[in-house]
Amino acid sequence: MTKRIFSLLVVMLLSTSAVAKKQGGPLSNPREIGDPVWEAGMFGAYFRDALYPASADSQHKLLPVPFFIYRGEYLRIGDDAIVKAVAVEKERIKVDLSLSGAFNSDSEDSEIRRGMPDLDFLFEMGPEVSLRLNDSTTSELWLNIQLRGVFSTDFSGIDHHGYVFEPEFSWESDQIGIANTTFFISAAPIFATEKTHEYFYQVDEVYATDFRPAYDAGAGYLGTKTAFSLKYEHDDDITVFAGVRFGIWSGSVNADSPLYQDSFTYGVGLGVKWRLFVSERKVK
Repeated sequence: MTKRIFSLLVVMLLSTSAVAKKQGGPLSNPREIGDPVWEAGMFGAYFRDALYPASADSQHKLLPVPFFIYRGEYLRIGDDAIVKAVAVEKERIKVDLSLSGAFNSDSEDSEIRRGMPDLDFLFEMGPEVSLRLNDSTTSELWLNIQLRGVFSTDFSGIDHHGYVFEPEFSWESDQIGIANTTFFISAAPIFATEKTHEYFYQVDEVYATDFRPAYDAGAGYLGTKTAFSLKYEHDDDITVFAGVRFGIWSGSVNADSPLYQDSFTYGVGLGVKWRLFVSERKVK
């Protein structure tokens, strides 16, 4: 029972985190004075995305889940990360340690992976240093330097799958000519260690077939991801999201793997957040 409750809690937090990542923008505004310290409600989303980087197969998910967001001075929960510990938060620099996640996928849903182990829930944990690059009063341009350990779990154990390095550029503005709407753009090349690439592209001899020969994956460049998204705040309680994400995998160090299929993939996401409860206590 304890494991089941823990699994449901993680999936709830993972859902909002993963959808925020796929849509390319956070589910709420950055922590500001006057915001409620916590809020909770219901979150519904649909997204379509590739099963894994450079996969020709896609997954579709419809997620009606409760959400919980906590905005402590040093600890944050929900939104664009499952958990985030904030060390520095200044006007031009931010430093934090965060845990984010991605959904699992069934190998039976992929013709090329059929008969191989499923791809479990993925978690990434590590530091991020964000540097603001512009002085505009109508937009923000950031360089987000991320180094994260990669882990997977089926909730019976945790496996480590190396590390990823993502120097991401992100831009956002709420001055795009549409009231109560914020536009986000981000782009990031992805570099990963051998164990991370093995998780997606390795084919051990035991899983080799006539159409899926054995392959030994190596470390290096994985690809580049870009995202474009809109967030519309109807009122204090209802927020609507829409986004599209592109994966550009040409030049990947493991492009010769039989599990590498498409050099270009895309994902789309739509979501609605309905805030039902807020704390009386406000951020100071």
